[in-house]
Amino acid sequence: MRPALLPTLAEHQGIGFVLVESERHGPLVLGAGGCEHRLVTGEVVGPRDPLAPFGPGAAEAVLRTARFSNVPDIMVNSAYDPATGAVHAFEEQIGSHGGLGGEQSHAFLLSPLELSPPVGPGEELVGAEAVHRVLSRWLAESAEPRLLPGPRQLEPLPATPA
Repeated sequence: MRPALLPTLAEHQGIGFVLVESERHGPLVLGAGGCEHRLVTGEVVGPRDPLAPFGPGAAEAVLRTARFSNVPDIMVNSAYDPATGAVHAFEEQIGSHGGLGGEQSHAFLLSPLELSPPVGPGEELVGAEAVHRVLSRWLAESAEPRLLPGPRQLEPLPATPA
């Protein structure tokens, strides 16, 4: 047992937060300065919410992850600076693969206008399950005859001089 491990991780400047499972409070986000965000109740302990820099929807996204059957015992998310947009990734990529924060947190789907909008007004796509539902709906819509293109008319190639 290493009692200093979790506080040391949470205090590191390159770490935004640490997610663990608490026997007493369930999924728990730990941040610098002894701050906590208890995901089930939404209660924040300490002077600031460790999820605040990650914007609206961060708590829901982390709670979703915490409920996966294969969530690790200790999940570490890199730091994010909302003023600069910098994500302190743990790998050599732009952004942070699978992390929270930065432009990667603002996903979008691009589709032909003939297909229905991905979500209704005021709704957001959250999680792979929601994207799958949209793509499945679009697949069904694209099978409708109104969306299939008609036969293409090919123009003859111009004759080439011999």
